Amino acid sequence: MTATAHALVAGAIASRFTDPVTAGTLALVSHYVMDSIPHWDIGTNWRSRRRAATGLLAIGETGLAITLAYFLFSSNAPPFTLAVAVAASLLPDWAETPWYIFFAKQNKHEPTKRAGLMEQIAFAFYKTQNVFHSKTQFPLGVLTQVATVLFFLIILK
Repeated sequence: MTATAHALVAGAIASRFTDPVTAGTLALVSHYVMDSIPHWDIGTNWRSRRRAATGLLAIGETGLAITLAYFLFSSNAPPFTLAVAVAASLLPDWAETPWYIFFAKQNKHEPTKRAGLMEQIAFAFYKTQNVFHSKTQFPLGVLTQVATVLFFLIILK
């Protein structure tokens, strides 16, 4: 899912559950639940783009996600709870970022046998996050994403 999808659901969670620990935990769990639904996101087909382009798209979209969540949910959720929930919902994607930035290449899908500890740790975060991913191509993956977000917004209302 895009960062925007995760942040919107996290905002709805923070509006419904105002305790930061509860909201943060539910937002983190929601990340994995949402990613298990076939979807398209910035990372889909990343190997076919320049790494800088994917990075800039991801950074811009994350900024949009945080901004939208704030504007849509700040009147209904305590600010700290909202911040915790949004951060928790985005944490799994942030944790896999070092693999993409420092180690992954067009033709490199896993560490070599001589990989250092940092590369192995980065790959472990990447693999853990990707166990839950179910991707599909654009535009179907955007439609499933919109439907997923709407579903969560309705049940959390």
